[in-house]
Formats: sequence, structure tokens, C-alpha cells
Amino acid sequence: MAVRIVWGRRRDPIRTMLIDDFVPEYEFHERHSTVVRAPAQATLSAAEEWQLQESLVWRVLLLLRGLGKPQGSLGEWAESMGFLCLGRNDTEVVYGQIGRFWSLRERANLVSPRTADEFRDFTDPRFAVSAFALSVESVSADSTRLSTETRIHTLSRSTRRRFRLYWLLIRPFSGLLRRSMLNGMRARAEAPAKLV
Repeated sequence: MAVRIVWGRRRDPIRTMLIDDFVPEYEFHERHSTVVRAPAQATLSAAEEWQLQESLVWRVLLLLRGLGKPQGSLGEWAESMGFLCLGRNDTEVVYGQIGRFWSLRERANLVSPRTADEFRDFTDPRFAVSAFALSVESVSADSTRLSTETRIHTLSRSTRRRFRLYWLLIRPFSGLLRRSMLNGMRARAEAPAKLV
């Protein structure tokens, strides 16, 4: 499983992704990927069907964070936490949220935009915008790179300082969640089809 952590990175000039439409510039970035022995569409479907409660790591870390017991798919959980599905195509799904993620009462400090335009147009300097993408890329006819990417754009220097401290604390756990999620998604995609 490959992990790439980049600070202060801008667009990848080689590959345009849906997430670029929502957070093209960012100060904090994390990307994880794994290769799945399944075609791209089957991999994306399996990834979207994966259930958070299947992962001990997700159950423990969300409970410790005070976010309760995870239930449902990643999309269902994200939307229950106020994330908005910003966009979806054949190879990628992107969720977004705006907030003061570093606040002790984080849930009370989320903006939870209602539309993709509201997300794109947000400029309040007291906040940061965050997008999370799940994407697939064919490696061969029966092999797919499944990736997660998180981008955070802080809207002022003061929010950047606050977020940087928060990121230093939570980034290892964020990476652990994403690696656990990718492992579960890969296992689901590679599992033999069940006979009905």
C-alpha cells in the first residue's frame, strides 16, 4: 500500500481529478492507495458498499473521538456527519465539509454546506474547507488502483496555524483510518461473488 503525504501542494498537472473542481489549492494533503485484483467499476462499487463497522480501527477511533459507533457505508456515514457529496463520476466520488476542525467541539463548528456551489463559494477566513475523494484507476483489465485523497485548504493564516497543530496530532490516526478502509474495500472487491 502506497502512502504519499504532501504539505502545501497544488494541482497534479498530469491527471485531472474531480476533487480538483472543489479544492484545487490546498496546504494539507494526504493520499493512500492500494492495488485491487478486480476491474475498476467492480472495485468502486465494492468500495462504496464497504461498511465502516467492519473495521475494528474505525470502531475504536471514532468511539475515542466521541463520534459514536460507525454504521453504514462510507457515504452514509459521511452524510450523517454533515459531509456533502460534492460530485461523482465513473472513477471518483468526492465528499466535502467546512469547519473549524481543530475545535474541541468540532461538530458544533461545522458549516455543512448544502450544495457544491455553496462549498466552492465559501470564503469565511475563520474556517477551513476539506474534501475527501475515493477514486479508481485501471492498472490492467483485472487490476485497479484504489485511492483515497484528502485535501484541506485553510482560508487564512490564523486558521492555517490552528489547523497545522491539529493536523500534527491527528494525521497518524487519519492515515490509520484510511489504510484500514482501503484494506476492507480491497477485501470486499476481491471476495468471490456470492451465489444467490
